[in-house]
Parts: sequence; C-alpha cells; structure tokens
Amino acid sequence: MHRTLIIPVIIVILIFSGCTSPEVTSPTQTTDVTSTAPSASMTTTPPPVSPPATSPPPTTQTATPTAPPSPTPEPTSEPCILPVFTASPMDINMIDAIVTLGNLSPPSHTFPSDHIYFYPTRQPNADRPDIANLYSPGDLTITQVWASEHVNAGFADYNVILQPCETITVMFYHASTLNPSVFGNTTDFTNWHLDNEYSTGGEIYRVWSKDYNIEVKAGDLLGTVGGNPGQWAMDIGVYDENYYAASVANPQRWEKSRYLHALCPLSLYEPGPVLDTLLSLVDRDAVEGEVLPCGSVMQDIPGTAQGCWFLFGINDTYPEDLHLALVRSNIHPASAALSVGNSVPNLQSAVYYFTPRDAGFLNRDFKDITPDGNIYGFQVSGFNGIIIVSMPDSETLYMEALPGASTESTTWSFTSNKVVFVR
Repeated sequence: MHRTLIIPVIIVILIFSGCTSPEVTSPTQTTDVTSTAPSASMTTTPPPVSPPATSPPPTTQTATPTAPPSPTPEPTSEPCILPVFTASPMDINMIDAIVTLGNLSPPSHTFPSDHIYFYPTRQPNADRPDIANLYSPGDLTITQVWASEHVNAGFADYNVILQPCETITVMFYHASTLNPSVFGNTTDFTNWHLDNEYSTGGEIYRVWSKDYNIEVKAGDLLGTVGGNPGQWAMDIGVYDENYYAASVANPQRWEKSRYLHALCPLSLYEPGPVLDTLLSLVDRDAVEGEVLPCGSVMQDIPGTAQGCWFLFGINDTYPEDLHLALVRSNIHPASAALSVGNSVPNLQSAVYYFTPRDAGFLNRDFKDITPDGNIYGFQVSGFNGIIIVSMPDSETLYMEALPGASTESTTWSFTSNKVVFVR
C-alpha cells in the first residue's frame, strides 16, 4: 500500500490556475547585458531551454557565509531502489524539447520550477501543441488524479499522481485525456470530490480529485498530452520525502512545501538508449563536471544575495507573485537571472539576465553580495536604468529600480520606493 507524499492542496490548485505550461524562448547571450526573457511567452515554436548548473559556476567569492547549514531530518522510511524509469513518457518523435529544473516564469513561477517540461511538437502558427500519447515511465502505482475543469472552454486537464514506493511521488501535469481502460470514465465527475471552484480571467474552474490504487507497467498507455489551447507542455515532477535540498537559507519557511524534496526526473532513468535519447533532446550549455543536465531548484547560498527572497510580511511560499529570486538562468548556466514578481515599483514582472562579474559593484555575482554595507547595481535589457540591491544583514535584502540611473555606483541610493525582502 503506497502513501502519497504530502502535497498541500493549495499548491496543486496552482498547477491548474496559474501554471499553464509556458512557451519558452532562449535569450541572446552577450558580454554584460542579455535580452530580458519574455516571462515564458512566445509566438514561434518553442526551442529547448537550458537549465542552470547543478551548482553555480565557480567565481571569486568575497566573503564566506556565516549562516549555519540547513538541518537534514532523519529519513522517515526505507528509500526506493533507483533507477525506476525505463520508458519514455511520450513517443520520442513527438517530443520537440525537454526543459529541465529551474525554469523561471514570473509572477507565477518567480522561484525556479521544481518540475521539468516535455514539449510536444506543434504545427506552425498553431495555438496548441500536437496530441501525443502519455505512457508510464516505469512500474508504478497510480494513487490519485486531479482534474481541472475549464467550464467555459469545455475541456479538462489532469494531474496524475503515481508512486514507485512509499517515499517517492511522481506527478504528471496537464494530461489532456486519460485512458478509460485504466482510469474509467474521467469526463463525468459525478463520483469525484469537488475541491475548489473559482473564476479568473473570464473562465470558471472546478478542481476535482479522485483516489486510485492501480498498478501500471513501464510503457502502459495512460492517456494523451497536448491538444489543449495554451498548454504547451506536459510537466513532470518527482518528490522524495527522504531527500532534502542541501543549502536552504530558511528551511522552516518551506516545511509545508514539496519544494525541498524535488528530484530531477531524468535521474530516475536507468542508463541506456532511452535515457540517452531523452538527454539528446535537452538543449543547454554544457556544464563542466555535470553528469546529467538536470538544472537546479533550490539555489540559496545563506549569507549572500543568491537564492529565493520573500516580500517582507508574507510568510507563505505560495503564491510566488510578490517574491523575488536571484539565481542562475535555466537558459545559459553562465548567466545570472533576476526573477522579479509584482512588488518592485517601476519594474515589470519578468526575468532579467546579465553576465555576472567577480569584482566591482555593477552586475556582481549574487553569491558575492553580502551584508558589507555596499549598494550593488544591475544593468539589464528591458529596463532603462539600474536595479540596485543591498543587504543590511544576512536575512534581509533591499531592492529598488532606478529609472534613468547611470552605471556610476556613487550615484545610487535608495528612496521611499525601496522594497524589503527577507529569507
């Protein structure tokens, strides 16, 4: 009997309400200033997108963080025997690209994403991807399905929750149909539990759930993905209750979230031709020493500016709309990214990229910014001015956007528009 890793209902609702799979473009790399990512929106076929390095590329660090390491709780049960995946979740010829962990798409994904994206192929100028079969990647047990009914649009999409063992949960997001020979009738929600009903953007949503206990084998047909407007990818998340991210500035803030338990789904594949083919579909810059191109979710470096930041006065990790992430790009690992929500005056919610420097106050690497009394600034495309930050202590960061400001650091200062973020 499997038991599902605890996943707060509010987070699952996020997947349906504010997390339609983004279209993704790759910003142009330059010497110091790169293009602003279009918050995961595009008008042409989405190319593969690269994740950030598993750890940031080494550069000169000016101060050693003094914050204590994150506690690692004792495992709660026996771990799975890995690997557990042997089959591709989609027909290989139907996969256009794979986007790994750490994708940024503010404001809904201000923090690096804890799941990867499988983009189906699509026809030129189409408003939706092609329909592709969805398969079980391994011998798993289906434990639950969540359905998001788009009442006005007349369709539903599904999240399928599976487990290979007690400690690991696998989640498929945005399946467009489910195989009736496995799941029964999933178009009639008479015997389902209504978890939420709400309206946004002119659409009415009903979120339903149903428990299952069905064993499936690797390669079994689960349903289809694609075919729904605006849902460009099938997302896969894997969460292990015995795994905890190694470097977390404030682990207590995340204790009710699955975020710290996220694994790279590609790491669950056994070596061989299936994994090799999937890896060939991940288009990203190579990172020296990296075995799998998995990207990175939690990128905190305690005592520095790097990582996730929360608007002062807000305790919840969800929604992410008002928060901030200073991390590595999942496009080019060598690029730094300011993933900005909706809380900074004069600055549109977007991802702002730049090439980090290991000296000076302009475009300094986030990991080198510490509570040293200095103001640091970032010059990025998409904003005419300078974005400044400073750390008064190891748990606090100030940010302000200065329209029209010059690159001369002696002219930078905070005003009443300063925004306070905390760990």
